[in-house]
Amino acid sequence: MRAGLKGVGWAILVLVIAGVIYEQYGRWQDRKRLPQIGRSIDIGGRTLNIHCAGEGSPPVILESPGAGPGLLWEPIQTEIAKFTRACWYDRAGEGWSDPGPFPRTSAAIANDLHELLRRAGVLPPYVLVGASFGGLNVRVYSGIYPNEVAGLVLVDSSHEEEPERAPKFYLAPSPPRYLWRPLHLACQVAAQIGLVRLLQPSAPTAQRTSQMTRRELIRALSRQPKSFVNNSSGIVMPESYAQGRAAAGLGARPLIVLTAGKPPSFSDPEMAKQAAAYQQVWIHEMQARLARLSTRGRQIVLENSDHGSIASEVVVAAAREIVTEGRNGRSSH
Repeated sequence: MRAGLKGVGWAILVLVIAGVIYEQYGRWQDRKRLPQIGRSIDIGGRTLNIHCAGEGSPPVILESPGAGPGLLWEPIQTEIAKFTRACWYDRAGEGWSDPGPFPRTSAAIANDLHELLRRAGVLPPYVLVGASFGGLNVRVYSGIYPNEVAGLVLVDSSHEEEPERAPKFYLAPSPPRYLWRPLHLACQVAAQIGLVRLLQPSAPTAQRTSQMTRRELIRALSRQPKSFVNNSSGIVMPESYAQGRAAAGLGARPLIVLTAGKPPSFSDPEMAKQAAAYQQVWIHEMQARLARLSTRGRQIVLENSDHGSIASEVVVAAAREIVTEGRNGRSSH
């Protein structure tokens, strides 16, 4: 029995070493076929990636929705850069950014962004545009650094009342608090020994960025093991919701709340019925409440859009309006 256990131990050790080598080779391959768009800024022992275009002030900072790199914003950035400076960035653990310490709450993300912009030389005040989870993050940023924010655009932003008011099938399962850190550590170990990469679906056929469509590139970046770890166990939504609830209002700073008018589609009739009812609560109560965070807040309900289909031109127009108000407000002082 002792000899058998020893053999099993050696076999596990060999597999772990092989897994670590496999993961390191995969990261080397990723660096070769996914050359960086943007520049890495050291924010204190780790780097975040940021990409800016255009000139002018106040700059527009684009905060991504859930999982995925900042490159998602490229079409919108291109249009905003025609009238002011526009920047997207990769949150810790996404795109070309290093992972960040656990937990990845809205406050941790806001503090990262603050340090990134400072060290990158992007001067405040900023117009912050946040979509979905990114909307929660920019609200928390505004609460922590109110003097750095000229105005906000919230694009169907997450709301702290979702856990209590949304249908249960809308919500991702949340493990008990005492399991948060152990699960995160387990995911980190699985990524380090190559298990996450091994279990991922096959990569796009194109081997270099120049041969990939933007969609393929975003998909490849999103399927990096660090992104899996970040989004499966690093982001702690209950803490972020609490931070959003505690964030102060905007006072008289301009705010536009873009709200999807259509619920997601479900084939199940009962789920579709609950989704339609919740959409009315979402529009007329939760999102309307966000608009009241500022005395100059305004809600725009987009009747033909759902959560994932708000048109780029609508976001660009809202950003332009807030930038213009920011410039007019500055010139009047």
